[in-house]
Amino acid sequence: METINARKYSEQLYGELAKIGKCLSSSRRLELLELLTQCEKTVENLAHETQMSIANTSKHLQVLYGANLVRRRKNGNFVVYSLASKNVATLADSLKTVGEERLAEIKELQADLFQAELTLTKAKALQANKNALFLDVRPQDEYQAGHIQGALNIPIAQLEEHFTVLPNDQVIIVYCRGKMCSYAKVATKLLKKKGYKAYSLDYSYYDWVTDKK
Repeated sequence: METINARKYSEQLYGELAKIGKCLSSSRRLELLELLTQCEKTVENLAHETQMSIANTSKHLQVLYGANLVRRRKNGNFVVYSLASKNVATLADSLKTVGEERLAEIKELQADLFQAELTLTKAKALQANKNALFLDVRPQDEYQAGHIQGALNIPIAQLEEHFTVLPNDQVIIVYCRGKMCSYAKVATKLLKKKGYKAYSLDYSYYDWVTDKK
């Protein structure tokens, strides 16, 4: 009888855990978690960033909320979502790490946008010695929520309008949301075409503060 109860206990626990796995089986919900790792956002903001309708965005967020992976609060007429805890950010990051390690297709897709990259260690050394300008090409709300110290914020959509504010005699290190985001690579390519010495930092601010290797 005790063996049967132990088996039932394990099945129930794994059954509950599988709810999170099922919740993460959607590429759209993974993208929403990535965006919420940057900062809290309204449904409308998330819909704009993912180019989904507000209705579809809301449905995906409700699934994440049902799995207790996100929190929500009212702010006037808007609903604002955020990650439920730091462990959710760690979970999403671990999933990306495993995917990059085990799925050849991810490496192939990343190779298509390859730009000269820097390691976190090298980037931090350049920052410590003040030998480079860090350029954050994320939206302003994400930059304001947290950014590499001293970084200049020019959202990717505005970059071509603001080339003149960037120094020609300094190394520029571009970063965005990490390896699943193409903004840094695209921005680096644009800067190089304009004659800037630019490198893509293929890590996010989250990676920077957690000292990910």
